[in-house]
Amino acid sequence: MRRLVPLLVALVVALAGCVSAPGVSTTATTSTDATAEAPTTVETATPAPVGVEYVVQAGSVPDDIGSVTATLQVVFVERSADAGPCWRETFAGPFKPTVTPIAPPDGECHRSATVTLDLTDLDGDRSLARLTAPGRFDAGHALVVTNVTVTYRNGTAVDDVRVDERAAVVDGEPAGPYRVTLSLESYRGEDRPYDFWFVAERDG
Repeated sequence: MRRLVPLLVALVVALAGCVSAPGVSTTATTSTDATAEAPTTVETATPAPVGVEYVVQAGSVPDDIGSVTATLQVVFVERSADAGPCWRETFAGPFKPTVTPIAPPDGECHRSATVTLDLTDLDGDRSLARLTAPGRFDAGHALVVTNVTVTYRNGTAVDDVRVDERAAVVDGEPAGPYRVTLSLESYRGEDRPYDFWFVAERDG
């Protein structure tokens, strides 16, 4: 009987060594909530339109001339370097437009609506009203003469007319109003390739 007790104790210890406690596995889950930031929109204000007013008066016109009809237009430039290239058709010389061709403009040019008037009908000042362009065309402008038609009082057309096609040139944003005098000068009987000269002079 005394031998049996130690054997039972040894058997219990052996069985206890063969049984292992179940392991505990812990899994940690991390959840990350990413909040996307909305893109920032930068609003660019549209520049206010730029505009200019010209006031025209008639200078001298020969007595035997019945009408001097001129068509005018304002050309606005986006860049100051384009003052000239935007109205390169107004440059004349032995070769047209010049001996050294003028390069095309780098920026855009904006041409206003045209205004037509007859110098013989002008009695005092005549406003061409305010001619406008989008706000980015504020680097300069020119008042350009696009066409001149001259007739005698008997209705005969005058062919030999030289024209000052650039009536005025202004750098930078316009202020104004600007004043321009338009005249028709006679050179008949002189050694020139034309009989009349349409002259534009900016006052001030």
